[in-house]
Amino acid sequence: MLKNGWMLLVLVVVLISGCATAPNTIRLTDGDKKVVREMTIDPVMFSGLPWSPALKSGNFVTVLGVFPRTPESYAEWDPLRIRYQAIAVGDDGREYVAYAVFAGFIGCVPRYFILVEGLQKPLASIKVLTFSTLLTHAYTLQGREVKMESAKLQGDARYRKKLVLESGTSLTDMQPIRGQRRAFDGWNVYDTKAGQIITPLDPEKVKYLSGINPQYGYWQKVIGSTRGAVSLDYVSTAVGVVFDLIAARSVKAQGFDYESMMSRSQQGYNLTVFESLRKEGEKTCRSAGRSSP
Repeated sequence: MLKNGWMLLVLVVVLISGCATAPNTIRLTDGDKKVVREMTIDPVMFSGLPWSPALKSGNFVTVLGVFPRTPESYAEWDPLRIRYQAIAVGDDGREYVAYAVFAGFIGCVPRYFILVEGLQKPLASIKVLTFSTLLTHAYTLQGREVKMESAKLQGDARYRKKLVLESGTSLTDMQPIRGQRRAFDGWNVYDTKAGQIITPLDPEKVKYLSGINPQYGYWQKVIGSTRGAVSLDYVSTAVGVVFDLIAARSVKAQGFDYESMMSRSQQGYNLTVFESLRKEGEKTCRSAGRSSP
C-alpha cells in the first residue's frame, strides 16, 4: 500500500508538472523560437525599470501617453506598480525595448510616460503600443484599445511588427518629455533575482513586492495553496498531496494582471489612492484654466 501510494503521487506529479501555466517571464520570439525579448512579470519587476545600459547612458526618449481607461487597465493599476508593458517598432522592422511608466493625472487625464531605448530623439518612423500585463490587450498611446491575437504577438515577429506599425502611435504624435535622465538621479537602484531595477520606491516597498509569491508558475501555485499535513498513514498523506497538486492547477495568480486575485480591502485601498491622485490632478486643471486667456 505504501509503495502504491507514493507511485500514485509520483505519477500525478509527472503528469501535472507538464501542464501549461502562465510563465513568470513572457518571451517574444521571431517565429523560429529565437527569443527577441524577455518581459518579466514578477510583481517586484513592475516596481521599477530594468536598469539597462541604455537608461544609464541616457540613450532613450520619453513621450507622454494616456493610461487606458478600460476595466482591464484599471484592474491592473496599483499604487506600488511603476512599470507597464510596451513594444516599439521602426518602419525598418527593428524592434525597440520600450516601457510605460504611470505618471499620475496630467491635464485631468491619467497618464503614462513612454520610454523607448536606443533613440536620441522621437522619430516619426517609430511606433508604439502599450499592453496589459500578460500581453492580452493592446492600446495606442492615446489610450484606445486595438484588436490583437496574444499568441501571435508573442510568437510571430511579422505579426507583431505589422500590428505595432499599423495600429501603434508614432512617437512624434505625442508630447516629448525631457529631463527623465536627470530624474533617475533621484531614484533608487536595487538588485532583484532578474537583475537590477531603478525605482522611485523606497527599500521597504521593494522588499514587500519581492516577497510576494505571484503564483504564475505551477510550483508557485503549489507552494502558495498547499495546506496539507503529514500523517502517520502514509497512503492518506500521499493521496492528500495528490489532491493538493491537482487543486493547485486552478489557483488564481497573485500578480498584477487583471485576472489575479485581490482582496476587497486591497481594492478599497487602491481606489482611495487613485481618487487622491485624481483630485490632485484636478488642481492643476483648475490652475491652468484660471491662467489661460
